[in-house]
Amino acid sequence: MQFKDTLRTLILTAFSCLLVFSCITVDKSVGSDYIPDNHKLKMQSVSLPLPVTLKMADSIQGVTTSYSTIGAFRTKEFGVAEFGVAANISPTNTMLDLGRDPRIISTYLNLPLAVVASGASLNTSSVILDPSQEGITQNINVYRLKKQLDSTTLYANSISEDDYHHTLLNTSAATYFGGDSIKIYLDNKFGAELLNATAEELDSLALFSERHPGLYITCDPPAGNIEGGRLSLFDATSSFIYLKCNFQPTWEEGLARKDTLIAITLGYGYTLNTSKYSSKNLETDEPLEELPIEGIGGIAPYVDVADLKDVLNSWAAENGYDPAKVLIAKASLVFPFELPENLDIVPYRYPSYLFPVNRKFANDTTDVKYYYPLEDYNSTDNPMGVMNRSLLQYNCDVSSTIQKIMNKDKSELDDSYSFWFYPLRSETDSYYGYTSYYINNYTYFNAKINGPKAERHPELQLIYTVVE
Repeated sequence: MQFKDTLRTLILTAFSCLLVFSCITVDKSVGSDYIPDNHKLKMQSVSLPLPVTLKMADSIQGVTTSYSTIGAFRTKEFGVAEFGVAANISPTNTMLDLGRDPRIISTYLNLPLAVVASGASLNTSSVILDPSQEGITQNINVYRLKKQLDSTTLYANSISEDDYHHTLLNTSAATYFGGDSIKIYLDNKFGAELLNATAEELDSLALFSERHPGLYITCDPPAGNIEGGRLSLFDATSSFIYLKCNFQPTWEEGLARKDTLIAITLGYGYTLNTSKYSSKNLETDEPLEELPIEGIGGIAPYVDVADLKDVLNSWAAENGYDPAKVLIAKASLVFPFELPENLDIVPYRYPSYLFPVNRKFANDTTDVKYYYPLEDYNSTDNPMGVMNRSLLQYNCDVSSTIQKIMNKDKSELDDSYSFWFYPLRSETDSYYGYTSYYINNYTYFNAKINGPKAERHPELQLIYTVVE
C-alpha cells in the first residue's frame, strides 16, 4: 500500500512539472539585437517574365530497345508528322541445319502491339488525338535499308532518302486498323537471300547484320486533306521476320521433305524510331499569345539561356544587386494554360508532365549530344511540371539550374544551359517504389500553353536573398 502511495506521488509530481514546463514561452528573438544587419538573411520574392520562343527539338534520340513507333498525323496546327522505324536484322539461331535444297515458301514480318509496362505514365500503345481516330485504316510500307545502321544514327531520329531502297518490300498493301499486332508478307526474294546466308555469316551476328541490311518501316499520312491519325507502339523486343521454308533432310536416309519456320530478329542491338515534321515553319523568336507543344521531335517552347541571363541581369541591376551574390532558395518555372472548350480531348492532346530538358554530351568521351531533363528533377518534392488542372498551369522547380545561371557570367553560359519545355514520361519500380523520369519520345501531342503576350504568361518565380 505504501509503495502504491509513493508511486502515485511520483507520477503526480512529474505531471505537475510537465504542466509547469509546458507553459513556458520561449522568446526566440533574444540576442537578435546583437546580430549585425549585414549578417541577417532577408528572404524576398519576385516574378519575372520568361523569354519563351518556339524551336524544333533537333535530332532527338530515336534509339530504343522498348517500343517501335509507326504512324502518321495530319493536323491544322502542325501539318503532317510521320513516324517509322529502321532496324538491323540477325538470325535467332546460328546452328541451322536445313539439309539440302532449301526452298522459301513465304516471308513475313510480325510486329506485336506493345503491352505498356505497369507503373509507366505511358498508358496506351495507340496514341490518338481524338477518340474517333482509334480504328482508322493506315497503310504500312516496308523498305530495305542499303546499309547497316551504325553508331552514327544512335542519337538521331531520322535516316536520309539515300539510306534505303524506295521499292516496296511488302508484296501487297498492308492495311492496319490498330489495336492489334500486324503481319506483313514480304518479297520471297528477300527471304531466299536470308535463307541462303553462308555459315560464316550465320556464325557472326555482326557479320550477318552487315551483309544483310535490315528494314525501314513507314506509314502513309491521312489521304488528301483529312485530319487525324494514329501512332502505334510495337514491342521492339518481340518483332521478327519469319521464313517458312521446305527442305530435304540429310541426317537420315529416306526422309521426306520437311517444312520449318525460321525466325530472324528485327532490331539487332537496337531499333531506331524515325520521325519527320512539317512544323518547322512555326519556329519563331517573336513573343506569342499561345505556344504549341507537338512532342517527340516537333515544335516546342524554348528558352535561350542568353535571353534568360539578360532578364536576370536587368532585374539585378534595377535593384542594385550583384548577380554573383544572389542566393536562390527556390526557383519555379510556371507555364499557365487555358483549357479548350472540348474537355474530352484534353487527355489525348495534353501531356501529363512538362519539364525543361536540355541537350548535352552523352558522356565525356563522345561528341554526341543527348536530351535529358534538367538535373533539378532529382530535387526533393519537385512537382516535376505535373499538369495542374485546378490552377491551370504546369509548375516545376529548377532552383539549382537558375542559381548557376544567376551566378555565372554570360560568357560562361553555352547552349547546354538553354532548354526546351518538353513532355516527360515516368516509370515507377514496382519493388522499390522509385520513380524515374525520361523525355517522352513515344507520344505525339497537340497542346497549347500561354505565351509571353498572354495575360497569364510564363514566369520565373524566385524566392531569394542577397548575401552581403
